[in-house]
Amino acid sequence: MLEVHRRMHELRQSMPYGDPLPYVAHDISSTTKLLCFDEFQVTDVADALVMRRLFRYLFAHGLVMVATSNRRPSELYKNGIQRDSFLPFIADLEERCLAHDLASGTDYRTLSAVSAGGGTYLHPVNAETTSRFDELFIKLTNGRPTQARTLKLRGRELHVPSAGNLVARFSFDDLCAKPLGAEDYIGISAAFHTVMISGVPKLSLNEINQVRRLITLVDAFYDQHVRLILLAEVPAEELFVPETRSVPAADQHGDLLGTAKYVPSTQDEVFAFDRTLSRLTEMRTHTYLVRAALAGSGGHSLAKANRVPVVLYDAGTAVSQAEAAELFASYDVDASGTLEKPEVRMLLQDLTERRRGHRNVTEEQVEHALKMMDTDGDGLISAYEFTSFLSSTSLSNANIISWRSGED
Repeated sequence: MLEVHRRMHELRQSMPYGDPLPYVAHDISSTTKLLCFDEFQVTDVADALVMRRLFRYLFAHGLVMVATSNRRPSELYKNGIQRDSFLPFIADLEERCLAHDLASGTDYRTLSAVSAGGGTYLHPVNAETTSRFDELFIKLTNGRPTQARTLKLRGRELHVPSAGNLVARFSFDDLCAKPLGAEDYIGISAAFHTVMISGVPKLSLNEINQVRRLITLVDAFYDQHVRLILLAEVPAEELFVPETRSVPAADQHGDLLGTAKYVPSTQDEVFAFDRTLSRLTEMRTHTYLVRAALAGSGGHSLAKANRVPVVLYDAGTAVSQAEAAELFASYDVDASGTLEKPEVRMLLQDLTERRRGHRNVTEEQVEHALKMMDTDGDGLISAYEFTSFLSSTSLSNANIISWRSGED
């Protein structure tokens, strides 16, 4: 929808007296026959007012839409401003689309949660966790100097308090107490592969705007495979605890036409935050963090060019302990202090790609590598085990002889 609004804006500049929407719809339908949406939702009045006309044009051109959603079509944009204007679009969806209720009570994101992922969610806020948070920032920026940055977004600038090595650091107030939206968070995710946020408070309905922004932020970062590290006052499951409150008549807002027909409802936020909590849980898992570290997983990702070191090979030599420690740190993607199977697999894939030009690594090879390095048999490879193995073992075809940044 951001793309649609952008293209409409550009057309209005060139043809101020015409309706740009038919041209945008024609451009889309001329190159697209099948359009798939994951997590289809409508939360913005500007989107709601455009979608009915946009999709009528698209459907008329023969486009097929497939979508998943946490809402039935009849519940889209529930309690939204000027929802009456959106209802014809719901009628179009119900007429043209076959809706299937998956009726699953299982949240599959939580099934892969691992305790080691706690390295990306620190709580409570105290001297110990603050020190750990600071150390993580230094580690992820490779100890290099950091500085404030400015992101130039469409028509405005966004201040980044501290950043370096594609890692950005914000306070919660920087991102959620200011009037930011999806476009801002997408811009951040395009510029940084890791975002660290400190001072995340316990939220209630009294901070409903901050809750909404946090939901939008997590959605944007999750979709772009950004590594998100939080320093929070409470555990994740206690971040947002809705409390009953009464809304004084003076604080009730009418819709954009001033009809006072729309009364703010927090049901959508309570509903949406369950998804946010689920995504925060998945974002702490090894599976997510390793996927974020692989090339091509996001808009920029922790690609090989960004994830130093770059490995060169020299048969029959061993590496120094310092080199082994640096290599360990680069593959400990969840900052847990140990390497688990997904991280070992990623290491072997990188080595195989540089040696043979492909990333095909068998499960037997991963198990063999784990067995060689896991000297205490606990299923994890500690920094000591890793550095001891690499610095004392002469490998045949996969050894590091020099280190270069991906840009050299």
